[in-house]
Amino acid sequence: MNSRKILFIFTLLFIVGSFAFGQVAITAPSGLDIELSGEVEIEFIDVEGEGGFSNQDLTYQKVRNRSPHMRIDMAVLGARVNYSENLYYNIEFRFDDESAYVDKQYARLTVPGIHTQFEMGKNRPFVSTKRQSEGYPLIGTAFWKGREAHINSVTKFPLSENSAVIGGLSFAMKRPFGTDDAAEDKSFKMMVYDDYEPRNGQTFEYGIKAGVEIAGLSMLGWYFTGTLIDDWDWKASLKQSLEPYSRMAGSESDTSHYWMGGRLTYNLAGLQARGEYIQAKDGLLERYGYYGEGSYRMNLPSAMKMRSVKLLGRYGVLRLSPGELRAIPGQVAAGTEASWAYLSEAMSWNREMVTISAMFEVNDNLTLKFEHYMLGETTGSTAESSVDDDQSLMQVNFRF
Repeated sequence: MNSRKILFIFTLLFIVGSFAFGQVAITAPSGLDIELSGEVEIEFIDVEGEGGFSNQDLTYQKVRNRSPHMRIDMAVLGARVNYSENLYYNIEFRFDDESAYVDKQYARLTVPGIHTQFEMGKNRPFVSTKRQSEGYPLIGTAFWKGREAHINSVTKFPLSENSAVIGGLSFAMKRPFGTDDAAEDKSFKMMVYDDYEPRNGQTFEYGIKAGVEIAGLSMLGWYFTGTLIDDWDWKASLKQSLEPYSRMAGSESDTSHYWMGGRLTYNLAGLQARGEYIQAKDGLLERYGYYGEGSYRMNLPSAMKMRSVKLLGRYGVLRLSPGELRAIPGQVAAGTEASWAYLSEAMSWNREMVTISAMFEVNDNLTLKFEHYMLGETTGSTAESSVDDDQSLMQVNFRF
């Protein structure tokens, strides 16, 4: 970690302490109101499987750091500039153990007369949802966690005091393929729509969403379509990272792309139940996944010096749909089904994950998280059909 990151982290902690976990607001010389916010996550991670050089495998990256370790997972400093009652600009700087960068930056304009909010900048897709646990659902990481450059609109038209109709449109720069962690360990990366970065051959993505809220029930559906980034997505990512891709039935230069899904959420007092399904097609690769989760938040006695605890359980999967190999005379018959999974490339594995979490809220600005992730992968190998990578997390989350 370089000196700039260390300086930032200590500055942020100093600000948090100085303001006694209160919100920081200043007025710029121009007269504009600026609100500062920040967040630091300090965590301890333990990963199943023995560490050390003797336990590494040259076929694939079996171990990055299996030994128990502590780290600063992230440090974020945000600023919101209020230009008027209905227009503001938000920017967030993010620092971690490996990089420092602008994570999000966007302008939002609200037009009350038509119940619509417009957004322009770099942010998550407008179908993303705020995670409850530290670990994301598998399909959340794969599809809507990454930041995109977009212009979108969201309309929420009230039908009554407790119900509304929701609609939205999105125009975005397509996010390139990349990799991310299934949970906290970084040994076995999964294929995701990554954060937007300018690419030669850049393409666009168009999205629509619609839904309804009735009392505590929320239903939302969406559809995104576009074309793969040429040549990054189909040649540098799919073709090189998925061994059978060049032998699949169809053209390896197929640039078709879409992803769609739906989410159902129900809230009742401190109880929340949620289910979500997503399927996608990228060239010759088709994927799908889903998860179901339930959580319950309860207030704690004042003697415990904590405000509340939230208990959460989640089960989710992410799968690559089997494809068909094209006919090769004397070798492969037409219609032969091929599995994408093979041991040397973790991006090709089917996955499932069970998440168990207990989140203790001390106050508005301090949360303690205890989580355990039970992962299962299909590696495509008879010698090692799965890997040992269940994970445990203890985290202190500071905010202001």
